[in-house]
Amino acid sequence: MNLTTIEYEKKGAIAYVTLNRPDKLNAMNGQLHEELARAWADFRDDPDLRVAILSGHGRCFSAGADLSGGAPERYEYTGDFPDISQTQRVYKPIIAALHSHVVGYGMWIALDADYRIATEDVSFWLPEPQWGIATIPAAWFPKIMPWAIAAETLLFADRISAQRAYDVGMINKIVPADQLMAEAERAANRICELSPVAVQGMKELMVRGSALDYGAIDGITGEVQTRVMNSEDRKEGARAFIEKRKANWPAR
Repeated sequence: MNLTTIEYEKKGAIAYVTLNRPDKLNAMNGQLHEELARAWADFRDDPDLRVAILSGHGRCFSAGADLSGGAPERYEYTGDFPDISQTQRVYKPIIAALHSHVVGYGMWIALDADYRIATEDVSFWLPEPQWGIATIPAAWFPKIMPWAIAAETLLFADRISAQRAYDVGMINKIVPADQLMAEAERAANRICELSPVAVQGMKELMVRGSALDYGAIDGITGEVQTRVMNSEDRKEGARAFIEKRKANWPAR
């Protein structure tokens, strides 16, 4: 896969997806959006991969959208843009390893991950209201955080510290900078010890059920649970429990 604005590596069952425009503070342009979508599709479709770690090269995770080309005089929403929320259709866990500034669209893709680890110096910021802009994440944030916190983030355009983000549930853990990737890999390896079929089934239920009423949730729960309960992973898990040994997951 020929990629220039991200690095995409596979090490065992872990995929490493790294924003790679350090000279632009990993600002998001069209090429980076498109290459991220390609990487997530490959991660989704590779049966040997179980978890991904998303991070950024250089001084920060991402400074947001690349505005170096200026803004158009007139804008009309068409919905025609690379799908950077493709992660919401990847039913494999994604861990975000975040450092320094996580801004704008960079904040969107960071919070699109399932498990988020941040360094002590991280600040989250959606500055768009200062520039007279309303962005797509405004419609999405109330689904992943309490309404009041989404309002604080979106309406005040204030920076949010790592500690504040942890206190309100935006991130899972704060670590020193020199421990960031090691902690992300520890989390990834813990996930790799579990049944891939069950873990992916859990995420699918979370994603598909997040915007549904209870009746619809019951329907997809039956669909996913039937698939997982009839899997070879479930049978191997039962055998391993009875035999008091570590499971050797078939991943099917």
